Amino acid sequence: MDFFDDVVSKAKEAIDVASKKTGEVVNTQKQKFDIASLESKRAKDFAVLGEIYYNKIKDSAADDENVSELVLSIKEKSDKIDKLKAEINSVKNRRICPKCGAAIEQTSNYCNACGAKLFYDSEEDKTEE
Repeated sequence: MDFFDDVVSKAKEAIDVASKKTGEVVNTQKQKFDIASLESKRAKDFAVLGEIYYNKIKDSAADDENVSELVLSIKEKSDKIDKLKAEINSVKNRRICPKCGAAIEQTSNYCNACGAKLFYDSEEDKTEE
């Protein structure tokens, strides 16, 4: 009987050690997840901060040459993005709402996103559709 009690005792010790290790692993993984989540939120904050700063200086001369180069690079990329979006919208027979920037059907009289009344640039635009 002592042998059986000894085996049971050893098994309980092993289970306790395994449980403790499992708890540590779970806790560590939770901490790693929390770190990743905080890093992601921090990156978003950096992006917002950068956008705020960019909007403040985009129309004026920046003091720092590196900042000026970045502002110019951002403007160039924004122009290219706008051009590509316009091409996509043209192919999909869509236009951009001047109020909210949503892509809407070419023939829409109201924006589906914000409800703004839409006008055509000219009567020719209306008849082409």
